[in-house]
Amino acid sequence: MPDTTVAQVLPHVSAAIERRDIAGAFSLLTPFAAQLTESRDLALSWLTLLRIAPSHENLASDASRILERWPHDPELVMNACDALTRAAELQGPDVPPEADGPAQRAAAAADRCWKKLSAAQRGDPRLGGYLAMNCANALRLAHRYTDAAEAFRNALATDDTNGDWWFNVGLMHKAAGDFESCLADNQRARALVGDEKRVLWNIAISATALGKGELAAEAMRKLGFPATVQPSGMPFVADMPSMQVRVATLGSGHGLMGPELDRSVAFELVWVSPASPVHGVVQTATSREGGADYGDLVLWDGTPVGVFEHEGRRVPRFPLLQILRKGDEHRFRFVALEQEEGDVLAFGQELPQGAILFAHHARIEMLCARCATGDHMRKHEHLKAEPHRLVYGKMIVPHGAELPEFQAALKQRLAEHPKVQLVMPGLLEALGATAEAGKAHQLWRGLERTALKGAGTAGRKPD
Repeated sequence: MPDTTVAQVLPHVSAAIERRDIAGAFSLLTPFAAQLTESRDLALSWLTLLRIAPSHENLASDASRILERWPHDPELVMNACDALTRAAELQGPDVPPEADGPAQRAAAAADRCWKKLSAAQRGDPRLGGYLAMNCANALRLAHRYTDAAEAFRNALATDDTNGDWWFNVGLMHKAAGDFESCLADNQRARALVGDEKRVLWNIAISATALGKGELAAEAMRKLGFPATVQPSGMPFVADMPSMQVRVATLGSGHGLMGPELDRSVAFELVWVSPASPVHGVVQTATSREGGADYGDLVLWDGTPVGVFEHEGRRVPRFPLLQILRKGDEHRFRFVALEQEEGDVLAFGQELPQGAILFAHHARIEMLCARCATGDHMRKHEHLKAEPHRLVYGKMIVPHGAELPEFQAALKQRLAEHPKVQLVMPGLLEALGATAEAGKAHQLWRGLERTALKGAGTAGRKPD
């Protein structure tokens, strides 16, 4: 209704929030969006909605407008910072923060407002304490851990009996990889707030990282997992389903992705076989160079960054926290040519000495038949181009494998699959065959150059 005022609509907004109709509350306030910096009550209600709905598309700009209008109003600043930090948390702890993202904006706003307080106000937990906590959590999410630690100290100086604050300090230490401090923070939080799930999760994570199996298993049992302790001292929960871990990766320098993508940071998802709710062994290989790879024992965070359907089951995805132990397997990159889709995978079945093949990327190229067998390194008259698939991947060879015997058996396996041409320099390097490895690298680059030349028209699958 055109004659409705902000004062008249706000009670209806509060009622919508009470019944959890957030879309309805937004629809009631949206007609007044132009007045956002004119009415403090409207701004406070809008921030309340943004805190509940941190994925709102205009959250950062709306919060920034309010902060610019009322930069020294502690109540508005704390609500705006809370909305911004909740938005920042949606990215996950493993995502590099934006230079001018919501976490950076919240940290600057909270610090500016805190510095305007009097000495008495800074010592008040409800003012200086909470503003410092807003600043600290924003700095944590911005990965500015040294600055965050100072802000946490400012907050705790006003009230060191706040278990929620100690939990947040623990989040900072966990993000920084300081699991000793993370465990101590969460144990202190537990003494103050009791067996809250979020505290127990972080005790389980930090105790697992430190190899304190009894402590980790006790927290897991409180969370409902039938955890035991292995002879190695690590916690263990039997029969946990497979899940995925998100790993930050950089380009390997191999493949046809282009230099820009090859240099950029991206995420890959690897399957893990869990030994507990927070750690397990990676079961798939990364395509690019990642912080974790096949065979590594890894630790992940307790809050999933996504869930997807796989074979009728909902599978969570967790951000990687740390590699607890590197796998000892050999990991050899390869490039292969196959004549038909599936040739490389068929070759990869029942490899010698228990080796496992992972194919990551396939691309159809039109190559001269002699080029496809490696003759592109010598001058020759090109034959009619035929379709071949350029396949990139990794071969995992058990640590105990005898590499000379493995190489001989692999050659025999390739002889049984004439439709596959495989180039794997890493195996030759591990064998000390430097000259042969150099030729293999040349062959690899030659295949890629041939493929890139044909990427414009010849790179298309024939009709």
